[in-house]
Formats: sequence, structure tokens, C-alpha cells
Amino acid sequence: MKNSGLKNEQKVQEILQKGSNALGEKNSAGVRLFKESDLGDGIISGKLIRPKYNTDELKKSIDTEIFELLPNITPDGPPMVLKSIYDDALDRIDELTSDIVVLNTEIGNLNAKISELEIVSESLKIQTDNEILKANISEQQAITANEQVATTTIDLSNAIQNSINEAVQRVSLFARNESLEQEVVNLREQLFGLAAQTGEGAQSGGNNKFTVKVNGSRVDPEGNDIFLKTTHNAGSSRVAGVTLEVNNVTADSKITNIQFNITGSPKWFKISSGPTTIEPQLSQTYSLVYDNAVVNNAKPTKKRNFVGILVWDGRATSYADTDLEVKVTFEDSKTDSVTLNTRLYKERS
Repeated sequence: MKNSGLKNEQKVQEILQKGSNALGEKNSAGVRLFKESDLGDGIISGKLIRPKYNTDELKKSIDTEIFELLPNITPDGPPMVLKSIYDDALDRIDELTSDIVVLNTEIGNLNAKISELEIVSESLKIQTDNEILKANISEQQAITANEQVATTTIDLSNAIQNSINEAVQRVSLFARNESLEQEVVNLREQLFGLAAQTGEGAQSGGNNKFTVKVNGSRVDPEGNDIFLKTTHNAGSSRVAGVTLEVNNVTADSKITNIQFNITGSPKWFKISSGPTTIEPQLSQTYSLVYDNAVVNNAKPTKKRNFVGILVWDGRATSYADTDLEVKVTFEDSKTDSVTLNTRLYKERS
């Protein structure tokens, strides 16, 4: 705060020393005005009057005991109020009584309304209970209906699935039946072809899909499939005259390759080249020809001719250690084969 007025010790010391002379001059109205920067701001001065008292007389007045007066005793009486207050209270009581009557009337009306509302409430409770009961019944009916719908849906789904399965099975059985009918036809044709071929002396493979028939062979008393006779000195004029008829008796499977494998010794014959494929229900014929270079020198005895070459000594000789395998491959990569036993009989010259 501003350090002015009696808060300023310097100003206080000046007043103590100079008295009122330390204060500013009064204006025409008798009021001293101070500037904002004046340290005497807020100091008000006046004349200091020191009153004079008669001390003895004052003591007498204070020490005097008055006993002539009656004591100030409050009389006992009933509780009382001022009439004005009493009248106001009566008026207020009348007003409150009127208000009570009005309020009692209103309370009666409200009680009547409360009774009506209680009746309405009870009625609404009954209706609510009925609605709840209806809702429960409806919910139970809905649950039952949903269960029936679910059961019906399952039955319908099962019926549809069974119908689909039956239709698929019917189509599958129909297709299978057609396939089996075609297979029966093929097997019948194959059987007839196989029976016809085997009836003519052909030999069938293990799967009965092709046959090999030997034509031009002699009947061998020893039971070999190919039996030929020749002489010691026939030379290069030997002609076998045997043919092999390879027949594809299937109705729908092509032979894609044919191999002729000669095993044993001596390999006294060869198979002429020809087609390596055979269509279904068709056949191809291949010729068996002498390999004269082998036949002329096949298994000679110890006799040598005049130039020292081992030749047959002129005695009859039989060679039955050579076999011919006819191996075929079908278009499904399955293979089958027929093995033919051969015998060459060289008579004496």
C-alpha cells in the first residue's frame, strides 16, 4: 500500500515536533487538500479540547445509594400477548381453517381419483396378465410352429436330397446300364470273334483280347504249334510256307504295337516285317520264313565235310528248343502275349 498518512514515520515525527503546523493550509471551506504524492494524505486534524471535571462531585454521584424507590419486581401472571398480535393470530387461524377445509375437500377428491385409478390399474393389470398369457400362448404356438416348420423343412430337404440321389443314381444306373449293354455287345462280339478264331485253331492271350493262328504248319505228333520238315541238302531253296494271323478280337481297343520274340536255339526262322498296329475286330498276317544260314548249319554233328566245315552227317535230326512269343500292347498300355512252341525236323537226304 501507499506509504502515506500516519503510516509514514517521518510525517509522524514532524507532527510531533511541529503540531498542526506540519499540515497543509486549509482552503476557503476549511478543508485541507493533499496531493497524491503528499505524505500527509489522509490525515485529518482538529482542535484538541481537554474537558475539566469536578472529581469530588463525580465520586459522590457514583457512590450514592438510592433506597427510597420501590424495587422493580415483575408481577406474576398468566401468559399474555398483545391484543393486536392475538387478533392477527385469530385471523390467521381462520384463514388456515378455511384452507384446511378446502384442502380436505381436495384430498377427498384426490382419494376418489386414486380409487378410480386403482380400479383402472387393477383392470390394466388384468389386461396385462391376459396379454402376457396371450403372448406366452403365441410364443408357445410360434415355437411349436417353428419346430413343425423345422421338421417339415428337414423332411422336405431329405425328400429333395433323396429325390436328387435317386435321380443321380437313376442317371448313373442308366449310364452304367448303357455302358454295360455296350460292354455286353463288345464282349459278345469279342466272344464270337474269339470263339470263331479259337474254333479255327487259333490261340488266345491271357486276357482273351487277341488271338494268333498258325497257317501252313504240319501237324506235329509231339504237339508243337509250328512243325516243319526239311532235308539236309535243300540249300537256299527252302520255303517255310507258314503264316501267322494276329487277330484283334476286341470291339473298342486298338493294338498299338506287336513284337515277335524268338527264344531258344537254334533260331532257325524269322518273321517277315509288317504293320505294328491292328484296329479292333481286324487282323494282320505275318510270314514265317526259314533262316537258311542257320538251318543249313543248325547244330551240326562232329562230322566235317571234305573242306573241314561242320555239317549234318545225313542222319534225321529234330530241333524243338526254339519258341516264338507274340507280344501285343493295347492303347490302354496293357500287354498280352501268346507263346508258340516250334519244332524243325531235318530228314536224311
